[in-house]
Amino acid sequence: MIGLDHDLRISGALRVGNYAQGSISITPVANTPTSIAVTGLNLAGAGTVRAWVTANTLVPGTTVLGVSVTDVTATGLTVWVYRSNTTETLIRWLAIRDRV
Repeated sequence: MIGLDHDLRISGALRVGNYAQGSISITPVANTPTSIAVTGLNLAGAGTVRAWVTANTLVPGTTVLGVSVTDVTATGLTVWVYRSNTTETLIRWLAIRDRV
């Protein structure tokens, strides 16, 4: 790993092989965890893959009761939403793989 003694500033798009992000829309079943698979990732590296998700919503905790991610691999992941109604929900996701 390279250590830097100063800020690294990037102008334009950041492209690295061990990083992927995106968004996916899920139309949930009310009061039931509902999932959709994200496929086609090809994360470089050889280490652990970590993923995060967040709902793009104005009603967190009241109508959108939870989002999560499971089955995280270098080639895909599964995104979950739990919502009290059937309104389509945009979920943003991020996956990073260690470069070890």
